[in-house]
Amino acid sequence: MKKDLESLLELGWAYWKSQVIFAGVELGVFELLKEKGTESIEIARRLGTDPRATEMLLNTLVGLKLLSKKAGRYQNAPITSQYLVKGAPVYQGNRIHHLHNLWQRWERLQEAIRTGRSVLDEKEGERPDPQKVRDFMTSMHNYASMKARDLLKRLDVRSFHRLLDLGGGPGTYAIAIAQKTPRLTAVVYDLNHNLEIAREFIKEAHLEDRVITQAGNFLEEDLPEGAFDAVLVSNVLHIYDPPTNVSILKKCHKALQPGGWVIIHEFVLNKSGTGPPFPAFFSLNMLLGTCSGACYGVAEMKEWLSAAGFSSVKTRRLDKDSALIIGSRE
Repeated sequence: MKKDLESLLELGWAYWKSQVIFAGVELGVFELLKEKGTESIEIARRLGTDPRATEMLLNTLVGLKLLSKKAGRYQNAPITSQYLVKGAPVYQGNRIHHLHNLWQRWERLQEAIRTGRSVLDEKEGERPDPQKVRDFMTSMHNYASMKARDLLKRLDVRSFHRLLDLGGGPGTYAIAIAQKTPRLTAVVYDLNHNLEIAREFIKEAHLEDRVITQAGNFLEEDLPEGAFDAVLVSNVLHIYDPPTNVSILKKCHKALQPGGWVIIHEFVLNKSGTGPPFPAFFSLNMLLGTCSGACYGVAEMKEWLSAAGFSSVKTRRLDKDSALIIGSRE
């Protein structure tokens, strides 16, 4: 009974842990400690923070196993060096920063449950804040840089010649697939304010000749007919309701050549809709931030593909939270 109570109470103060890692990232603690162990007084001096408060934060980060402490000196733990120091191949600091940005939205969860509506200002989507766009895009790039490895293990891209990355955001998947397939050309299709950042990542990868961008709104505009042999729809469908998703997939069907594939990449709920934990939580995140978004199950997405005219639908699990659902145009 006591253990159950402790677990229950820990859920109540779990957000304390989030705030501690947010503080570590935002203040630059992990960047400062990327080379060697340092005493807390020196860390406070270099960060411009209060010495006593800084030591308390550092000790808590040790408790979370994000730092180690030896002979009064603090140092990054291996997991921190791997994921929270800029320049690391799978750096995730921008993603942590984005999660911090969502904090105020999640504070209003009860409001969203009562009303069934997003807590965002309707005008926010009309005039996106450039810094918020950059925060979101770099966060998605962090996530996709890591996820692309799993995707390429489960998807044979060698036969692809022309790929459409629909709603491709930072273009990370198109870049990874192009790097894997030298003869492939890819089009990253998204709103222009997102593509401004995608172009930076494409240039950084030296792929400007094979990965291009096309600005547009796929909800309002048709896609080039029969122009592609593969369309990737990665983490797009959770933004919309089922009828909208069928409409999107019908446009993908028209954009494909005969024999072409549409590849849905999504967080996936189980049959009961109760898990796994992250997709269930992410569904609430969509409630908070979109008009009609949610996470869905594999069976539902297969129905959408069938309604859009696709055949030979198959599923490939990437991990416990996400999967590829692939349909073919005959």
